[in-house]
Amino acid sequence: MLIFMKNLIILLIFILIFVSCKEKCSCELILYECTYETNYEWIENNREHTETCDQDTLSSTFLDQNGNISYVRTIIECN
Repeated sequence: MLIFMKNLIILLIFILIFVSCKEKCSCELILYECTYETNYEWIENNREHTETCDQDTLSSTFLDQNGNISYVRTIIECN
């Protein structure tokens, strides 16, 4: 019975260690725009902290009200 209790305590300690080791990251979601008004240069428009820890990129293209092509790119950067 004593060996069972020792093994149980050791198992519980390992479980607590693994559960408490949550991944912590420092990532930011950055929005860039490339438009006719910016002479089609990429300009950072917005930056905010995100809980997402995977680096990711999303791009899209649209026409503005004057029919000019505009580009938007969202990037998640992690340190």
